[in-house]
Amino acid sequence: MKGKLLSWMKGSVRIRIAGGFCERFLNLCAYHNIRLWSLHPVENGYEAELSLNGFRHLKPLVKKCHVNVRILEKRGIPFFLFRHRKRKALLFALLGACSLICFLSLFIWDIEIVGNRSVTDERILDYLNMEQIHQGILKSTLDYRQLAADLRQYFPELTWVSVKLQGTRLLIDLKENGDRAEEAEDSAPADLISDVDGVIVRMVTRAGTPLVSAGTAIRKGDLLVSGSVELLNDSGEVYGYQYTAADADIFVKTEYSYQDTVEHKQLKKRYTGNVTSRRLLKIGALQAGLPFFGNPYEQYDCVADTRQLRLLENFYVPVFYSKIVLREYRTTWQICSPEEAEEQLNRNLQNFLEKIQQKGVQIFQNNVKIESTDSVSTAGGTLVLLQKAGRRTALATQNQKEGIPAE
Repeated sequence: MKGKLLSWMKGSVRIRIAGGFCERFLNLCAYHNIRLWSLHPVENGYEAELSLNGFRHLKPLVKKCHVNVRILEKRGIPFFLFRHRKRKALLFALLGACSLICFLSLFIWDIEIVGNRSVTDERILDYLNMEQIHQGILKSTLDYRQLAADLRQYFPELTWVSVKLQGTRLLIDLKENGDRAEEAEDSAPADLISDVDGVIVRMVTRAGTPLVSAGTAIRKGDLLVSGSVELLNDSGEVYGYQYTAADADIFVKTEYSYQDTVEHKQLKKRYTGNVTSRRLLKIGALQAGLPFFGNPYEQYDCVADTRQLRLLENFYVPVFYSKIVLREYRTTWQICSPEEAEEQLNRNLQNFLEKIQQKGVQIFQNNVKIESTDSVSTAGGTLVLLQKAGRRTALATQNQKEGIPAE
């Protein structure tokens, strides 16, 4: 794609080569670094494409090989400008467009966040707005290193943050402390502390000194594995310490209090089947909708599909196109039976269990019970979960100054 764009900007020609020494002519083109592409044989010769600059160097080779070269097609900006050289309005329009593109390239028009799971995009974007970082900000006013440090400080769940600029896009790449495989790659000395309350069921230590074992009750913040490893001499005496990045698989049994309520008298949506759509074009702060009349419904659901215009892969511009679909509905009060309410509560609980299982949490015991009255049904109780525990933190030891530096 990049090569085609460059060729179009510099100009290219398609030629036909005819004569008795075509092969010699092609060899001389290769010898003089004149690049030909899309080369294929035709009757009495060859057809090929080459750059405008390369075509200007063909004359001595044509005379030397006694071949005939004929231009079949001209492509690119140089030929376009030459054909329209008398149209001054078009020239000014092109200059204006180029100036506008150069001006837009000074700003950030898209913010992309990747690598996050528990820290949602909305939380990060809210923090960026609080720091006056948003679409339309000047690139020169942004300190990328400071932003990465501020994100790590504001969100303790993040262990690594990279902020870089690609075209007019601000790319924020994150890694969270829940990713143990990626955390293990960090060789900086560190302790492993608990990030949950519970009882250890199983523990496998790969690096560091374990301070707890299976059956130990732990609380959030407790030190589980120390990054300080004692070095013993032949007599079994400690003569120093070595420091490493503590790493272990620690499975903890925890309790979670679950509560959910469904009222028997519920306000339900009933869709009428009336659907209308609108198109919205937004350029910067200006926007225009088609059709221009307002929304015909009093109660409706709105689904918007918004896309941003980009000139190249990472060159976004502040032009947005949206397709908005409105579905009309009416609201009515309905009475559901205790059995229907219980079924809804069971669906909600099942959806909740599926979500936490997707995060690697196992359901050890389910003590949730459903009770109903005349007006409401309630699901409540505790869930006993089996999950991984452990979060890296800075090495906390009094012996670090006396020890051996980590390799």
